[in-house]
Amino acid sequence: MELVQVRYFLALARTLNFTRAAAECNVTQPAFSRAVQRLEDELGGALLHRERNATQLSALGREMHPHLQAMADAAEAAQALAATHRAPRAGNLRIGLAPGISTTPIASAITEVLRVFPSAELHYSESSAPALADAMLADALDCALVPEEAVLPERCNRWPLYTELAVLVCPVTHRLARQNDCSAADLAGETLLVGETCGGFGKMLVESRGVQPRLQQCRGSATQICELVAAGLGIALLSNRLPIAAPLTSRAFTEPELARRIQLTALAGRPLAPAAASFVRLCRAQMFS
Repeated sequence: MELVQVRYFLALARTLNFTRAAAECNVTQPAFSRAVQRLEDELGGALLHRERNATQLSALGREMHPHLQAMADAAEAAQALAATHRAPRAGNLRIGLAPGISTTPIASAITEVLRVFPSAELHYSESSAPALADAMLADALDCALVPEEAVLPERCNRWPLYTELAVLVCPVTHRLARQNDCSAADLAGETLLVGETCGGFGKMLVESRGVQPRLQQCRGSATQICELVAAGLGIALLSNRLPIAAPLTSRAFTEPELARRIQLTALAGRPLAPAAASFVRLCRAQMFS
């Protein structure tokens, strides 16, 4: 499979017209059609249904489209990194994080950017989604990770990245630590610590099942919430993306499953410094699971 075949298919998926797609790719239509046909041969099936007045993606085409798009995005990110490898001013990487969002899923992308741009400085800023949007508008942040339901200005591009699942966090000596997974019924008699940095999972639980465990409101970072759990104040529902270390442990929370989708956002139309632009491209290419 050649990258040019992938790009031809993506152009055709956008336009659903062989003539326009070939013109967009600056290639003759016969050559364009042959390249698409070779891609179909390699993938073992038709990617499009060719009709007299319309062209539509086949089931295989729809299934392959996100994977081929990820390949093209990854190639674009690699080319951008290579092209700017010797850039005299890489700029800094300023990332906003909504409350309770871990940096673990994006660590590999950050590591790669800082490897290529060792002079770039990394800055994190944690705040509410509206405050992060204001910071981007004021050019104090390059991009931000926020929950999918966050209300953002229309100027913000949005790219879904990954899903967080709730896990129950408790001391290793707690009775629930002896179970493989936990449910809402297991919280009877327990005190559940909740706050902005807990990812909103406690609120989801109460709203979805009408469960009313004893709630203890807490302000502070996720690390501080864990310190309170370790001190015996209660248990917590936190993101499975957060690192949990002894004397605490985590257990899957399966009934009900509590999840939230995390997206990357950046202002549309505002050029980013090379380091930040490369980070956004890498994140879009990886689309973390």
